Amino acid sequence: MSERSERLFEALSGIDEQKIDEAAPKEKRVVHWKRWGVLAAALAVVIGAGSYVLPRLGGSANSAGAGGAGADGASTFMSYAGPVFPLTLKEADGDIMARREITLDFAPWVKVWWSNQEEADSRENLTPEQRQKVLDMYNELHPEGGRWKSSTDIRVTDAYTLTNASREDKTVSVLYPFASELGYVEEQRPALTKDGQMLDTVLRAGDYSGGFGGAGGPESEGRWNLVRLNAWEEYKTLLEGGGYPYQQSAFEPYPDLSDTPAIVYEFTDPQGDGSQAATIQAGFDLEYTRTMVLSFGFNGGSYDYEGGWESKDFFIPKPQTPGWDDPRYLIVLGEDVRNMTIQGYKDGDCEAGDERDFTVSVRRYEISLENILEEIAQMKYSWAEDPKADFEMYFGLMKENLLTYGILSDYPAERYHTGRLDDLDFAYMDRVFYLEAQVTIPAGESVILTAEMTKEGSYDFYCAHTKNRGVYGYDMVTKLGSNLSCRSQAAVLEDQGQIEIIWQNFGFDLTNGVNRVSLDPDQEHYYLEVKRISEEK
Repeated sequence: MSERSERLFEALSGIDEQKIDEAAPKEKRVVHWKRWGVLAAALAVVIGAGSYVLPRLGGSANSAGAGGAGADGASTFMSYAGPVFPLTLKEADGDIMARREITLDFAPWVKVWWSNQEEADSRENLTPEQRQKVLDMYNELHPEGGRWKSSTDIRVTDAYTLTNASREDKTVSVLYPFASELGYVEEQRPALTKDGQMLDTVLRAGDYSGGFGGAGGPESEGRWNLVRLNAWEEYKTLLEGGGYPYQQSAFEPYPDLSDTPAIVYEFTDPQGDGSQAATIQAGFDLEYTRTMVLSFGFNGGSYDYEGGWESKDFFIPKPQTPGWDDPRYLIVLGEDVRNMTIQGYKDGDCEAGDERDFTVSVRRYEISLENILEEIAQMKYSWAEDPKADFEMYFGLMKENLLTYGILSDYPAERYHTGRLDDLDFAYMDRVFYLEAQVTIPAGESVILTAEMTKEGSYDFYCAHTKNRGVYGYDMVTKLGSNLSCRSQAAVLEDQGQIEIIWQNFGFDLTNGVNRVSLDPDQEHYYLEVKRISEEK
């Protein structure tokens, strides 16, 4: 959202307020969260009781580079997928010993015939009519009925033989870490088995693992853009750095904002004069030191910090477009805004002289910040391309993003400074997730715990002319973040006849049939960088 010139428009008319019953609050578990306490106290001003409906408003037009190398010889890729991490225990136990064998399988690189019908049938989230359109499109693109298809992902099988050296049975909580984003976590989530039987697991999400950079690039000043970790050493700093332990963040309760009052202005059923980019703008006075305004469903805005005025605006949606009938919200924390005026415009510039006829229903009511954010999270969640993640986690990470990096944090990133909740990109922030499971190991015996997953490769962008063009990297760490005593480790390469090795430190030798090697547990990092042998089938 860009900032535009400060301007104050002529008020349409006085707004009569009709009191209505306040909606009954929803029950929520009370969880105290350390980062919210001071801000909650500051905003817990006396708002007053009751809820109000503003009548339906109307108005006429006449009214107011990568490609370098790391310290151990591994390439630094433009897009780094993160390493395969080792298993760890939630609480260290010196009686549990481990042996590890990891298999890197390039089976997904093998090209398979993928028919146009299979492509259409795979779009399970589409209606039958939409799937037919997909089929028609692919039939036009591939008149032969399909195409040869492959992936640059690999299959990883990370197996551990866990031995209980004590004289009593032990039940331990095991944690299997993996790097991902919430939006893709279910696709990349490992499957954990014990002696071949699937384990019940609980997914935990760590904090955002990356940082922020300026608009001019990662090295420029500012906090406009997300900056991902681009080397395993940065993960080492993340997991083993001083201060607050990263793993602990995955087990902290999500913030609860039930005690924080909010005033909501809900905008529904907007109608315009048919202009292509017809826009409705709400302008109001406020005291910036005593009021914060969040928005959802608004596209633009203007600010006058010295004059104590602000506006928010949104395009009037076309019927039947995604989200066209969803409400839009202004959420006021602290003292209420004053002298709200609402006007329609030809487009998002909201320039004087471009006023247009419009109607919109506006309702004012009071609610906890927790409850209104949950309503918004439900809408964002339903819009997600692949909403398979647990909603409690989705909602919790949304609140954490708002309180840690958003307008409610002590040091908000410029990326979120407008308070626009639509901009919270918590679902596509890199983080380390932990799969937690309970495992019983009989006294003096062993079990085999296996994590199987699909792992993305690291790469340089195709348009970049670097030494890594066409090269994909896969790497693992032997002990980073793990408290397991694991003195025996090995790696197996199943190349499927698809690759040539460009750089590595594993010691594989495909020419001489060496595809299983022993690893030194004291060597922290192993990497494998490859190219496809041939682009032909």
